[in-house]
Amino acid sequence: MDVHDLQREAEILTLEVLGDETFPMLEAIVDLASRMCGGATAEVNVITATEQVHLATSDRNHTRIRREQSFCGTAITVDDAMLIHVPDAARDPRFADNPFVTGELGSFRSYAARKVLGPSGTIIGTLCVFEPPAGGFGPEQLRLLELLGPMVTEALNLHRGQVQLRAALERHFDGHRELHRSHASLEAFAGEVSHDLQGPLAAVSLALQMLSTRSSPPAGTDEAFLLDTALSGTARMRRTVEDMLGFAMLGGRGPGGPVRLDEVVAQVLGDLDGVAGEAEVHVGALPAVIGHEVELRSILQNLIGNAIKHSAPLRRPRVVVDGERRGDRVRVTVTDNGPGVPEGRRDDVFGLFARGDERVEGRGIGLATCARIVHSRGGTIGVDEAEGGGAVFWFELPAGG
Repeated sequence: MDVHDLQREAEILTLEVLGDETFPMLEAIVDLASRMCGGATAEVNVITATEQVHLATSDRNHTRIRREQSFCGTAITVDDAMLIHVPDAARDPRFADNPFVTGELGSFRSYAARKVLGPSGTIIGTLCVFEPPAGGFGPEQLRLLELLGPMVTEALNLHRGQVQLRAALERHFDGHRELHRSHASLEAFAGEVSHDLQGPLAAVSLALQMLSTRSSPPAGTDEAFLLDTALSGTARMRRTVEDMLGFAMLGGRGPGGPVRLDEVVAQVLGDLDGVAGEAEVHVGALPAVIGHEVELRSILQNLIGNAIKHSAPLRRPRVVVDGERRGDRVRVTVTDNGPGVPEGRRDDVFGLFARGDERVEGRGIGLATCARIVHSRGGTIGVDEAEGGGAVFWFELPAGG
C-alpha cells in the first residue's frame, strides 16, 4: 500500500461511509446524472486500497469489486484533470484490458467520471457515468458532471458531520446532568457544528438551485422531479440539523419565572392550526408553572403535535390538555385516543432519535427535547395508558404561584 492509498483510506474512514447504510442525497445526484445522460448507469464510488465500493448507483445495485477490475480505480490515478472522458475504452490503452471492456465482465465503451475529493482534498473516488445510449457524451452532459462533482463532496461532508453530531448528542444525552453543569462548552460545540454542517448543506442547496436554473428541465419530466426531490431533501436535512442544534443548546437559560400555561397552549394551538385537521382538542384548567415560555411552548407543541399525529386509524383525533396542582408542583397532562405506548417502551420513547411509529413522519428528537427541558428544570416526565385506550403524556414542574 503506497502513501496515496494510505491517505485515501484515512479520508474514507473519516467519512464513515463503508457500512450498509444508504445515502439519499447521493442517490438523488446519481439519478439526476443518469437522467441527464439519457438513462445511462451513474454511480458514486470510493476506492480503497483493495476495492471499489458503490455508495450510490442509479440502478440501486450496490456492490463491491476488486480495485484492479475497476474503471474508477484507474481513473483516479490518470493525469491531473478532475474530469475524465473516455470516448472508446477499447481504443484507450489505460482501459483496453479492463474486464468490463474485454467482455469478461462487460463490454463498456464510453465512460466519463468526475473525481471526488475527501475532506482534506485527497481524491477518494468518482461520480461516473457509463454508456450513454445516444452514442457518447455531449458537452452539456460533461458540464453536468463538473457541476455535480463538488456536490458529492459536500454531501459526504454533511453525512460525516451528521454522524458525529448524532454520536455526540447521544453521549451528552445519556449524561444530561453533566451537560447541565457544562452548558458553556456545549454551546461552543453546537456553534462549531452549526458552522461545519450548515456550510456544506447550504452549498449543496445552492448548487442544486443553480443547476435547476441552468438546466431548467420542463415541469413534469423526470429531471424536474429529481431536482425537486433533491431540493426537498436538503430542506429536510436543514430542519433536522436545526432541531438537533436546538436540542444541544437547551437548558442554558436562567432559573425562569411564572408562566401562564393557558396562554402558551393558545399560542401552540394557533401554530398547529394548519396540521390539526379535524382533530378535536379540549383544554382544561392550566395553573401557572415556573420556567421559560419558549421552553414550555416547545414541550407543549411537541406533546400536542404528537397526540394529533399518532391518532388511531379510522378515528377522529381527540386530545385533552389539562393541569392539576399537587402541593408545590403542577402536573400537566396531554391525553390522546391513539394506539398508546406499550408498557415496555414507555421509558424508551424519551430517548434521542427514538421513534414510536416509523409510519409517522418525524426525526425522534421531540420527546427527547421535552425530557431534557423538564429535567433541566428539576421536573419529571412520563407516559401512562389512557382510560379507554390511548396515551397520557405528563410532566411536572414547580408551581408558579
